[in-house]
Amino acid sequence: MPRPRNTTDTQILEEARACFLEHGAAVSTTLIAERLGISHGVLFQRFGTKEQLLRAALMPSPEQPWMARARAGPDDRDARTQLHELAEEIFAFLEHIVPCLAVLRSAGMHAESAAERREDLPPVRARREIAAWFSRAIARGLLRPVPPEHAADLFLGSLQFRPFHQHLSNQGFDRSENHAYVAFVVDILCRTLAPTTEAP
Repeated sequence: MPRPRNTTDTQILEEARACFLEHGAAVSTTLIAERLGISHGVLFQRFGTKEQLLRAALMPSPEQPWMARARAGPDDRDARTQLHELAEEIFAFLEHIVPCLAVLRSAGMHAESAAERREDLPPVRARREIAAWFSRAIARGLLRPVPPEHAADLFLGSLQFRPFHQHLSNQGFDRSENHAYVAFVVDILCRTLAPTTEAP
């Protein structure tokens, strides 16, 4: 028997996300409700329409989980250590969000529609946050002077490729391979941007 009071919005969104990712945007909301043990009516009382549920379950938040770390840095540690921590967090986020974006696009929805201003678009905001991190790292002497936006594009572009490749090709990589790839990206970037007083 359905017990809607015992089912939180977070639980609904987690189950809806799993169903959308497993079956696509066309999955029946009846299936989602059944897997939650709630009635179809309760599902729509909480989220209104299937489109609203789809957006709530899959649309990325403008404040991505790694951004707080980016804004807090860099500190006095070496750039390699800090970039590696940041890269791992960004890569994990991308692995999670890329399949969500694909389902949204298949339903004719785009992340751009959730932002009122261009500067609030998730990719634009991500680039701005990372460029600001590189700018501060350069000012601290952790990296040699380069255009921060170029460094941000190189960093983010390298991290984005593999999650998109994994999703589009259905070719997964094991966790150790992904960790090795992230470490490789950071190593190449740090060698390229090492202060001129250091050997590349």
